[in-house]
Amino acid sequence: MILKFLRVRGASLAPLLKDGDFVLASRLPLWFRPPRTGEIVVFTHPAYGRLIKRVAQILPNGSLIVRGTDIDSVDSRTFGAVQPHQVEGVVIARIARPER
Repeated sequence: MILKFLRVRGASLAPLLKDGDFVLASRLPLWFRPPRTGEIVVFTHPAYGRLIKRVAQILPNGSLIVRGTDIDSVDSRTFGAVQPHQVEGVVIARIARPER
């Protein structure tokens, strides 16, 4: 995947990303550098599937601590650090869902 268009499900990064929004994720930045603190990444977790979270911290071994903005978000507080090979891409654009 170089570019992937994904629909946001859930509100773990609200108000930045809301349920029903779309994001464009790219693997291209990761060809040149590791994810950075503050970036929003898409990754696959074996138990939870594909998730979108913000990088909160990068550990000395290169693994990532990821967080959602919701206190009840399933994130590194639940499943621990994310390994770099799990990261599919960095979110480079957001398309808000149409308001009704």
